[in-house]
Amino acid sequence: MAGLGKNIYKYKAAVLFLLIACHFITCDFQNEGENQTGEWDAFVEFREGNIPLILVAAHGGDLKPNWINDRDCSGSKVLQDQYTLGIALQLEKELQGLGFQPYMILAKIHRIKIDLNRSLPTSVCDDMTTNSLWSLFHEQIMAYSSSIENTYGRGLLIDIHGQSHPIQRIELGYLLDGEDLRALRENSAQFSSTSVSIRQGLENHPQKMELEDLLTGPMALGTLLEKAGFPAVPSASDTAPAAGDLFFSGGHNTRIHGSRDQGMIDAIQLELNREGLRNESADRMRFAKRFANILVEYLEAHYSDVF
Repeated sequence: MAGLGKNIYKYKAAVLFLLIACHFITCDFQNEGENQTGEWDAFVEFREGNIPLILVAAHGGDLKPNWINDRDCSGSKVLQDQYTLGIALQLEKELQGLGFQPYMILAKIHRIKIDLNRSLPTSVCDDMTTNSLWSLFHEQIMAYSSSIENTYGRGLLIDIHGQSHPIQRIELGYLLDGEDLRALRENSAQFSSTSVSIRQGLENHPQKMELEDLLTGPMALGTLLEKAGFPAVPSASDTAPAAGDLFFSGGHNTRIHGSRDQGMIDAIQLELNREGLRNESADRMRFAKRFANILVEYLEAHYSDVF
């Protein structure tokens, strides 16, 4: 019996050792899997606001986890929009100083890993690891949009990007390309509110402004930027890019989350130039301070019924 008891003790000890070993091995596998598919806190920032404004920065991150493949499918753009994440954060700080907290949607992951201003298939190429991150990012925009609609009725989304085109000016994307803007300048009557990403802002404007007023009038966003020392197109003095000029008219986020096709949130894509704005720290600070005041002025002018 003594020998049997000793054998049972050895058996129990062996089983306990295996259970403990399996526990740690399982945890290791779970942690590795969570890092790759579920836990994205290190790669995004979301903050609720107290005004009907959402700021999005999708291309300014610099994190490049090696367990996510680099995007290399045909047509992929993988360059970082330098300093745009920092500009968004400084803009938030300036708005806070004025007593306002915008809703914030920020990506800290590099564009070479995922492009969050693209549809899902083109955002990740062939690596499905970041599918859940793409969904998280866009579902959060939709959640904040719903929150603004429920609280205020309508609002505005600014999608912040950077461009390196030869002409040093801010490009404002309303889903109208250069040809559209030139045609609008010649005959504004041919464009309806259904053409633009600020459809609700046009149809529900408290002063009943026309589209041309919202794009190039005295209180247009481009005109306000221009007055603050930051050339912009479209604006009062630069109503449309010339034929052949490079120009961004708005991407996936502007189309999907703007009010052209659905919802009550207007969207404008902001493409920031390098010289005099992004390249130097002092210029970035100057822009953030002035743009914060411009956004408040813009909301007061065009969303006075809800802001």
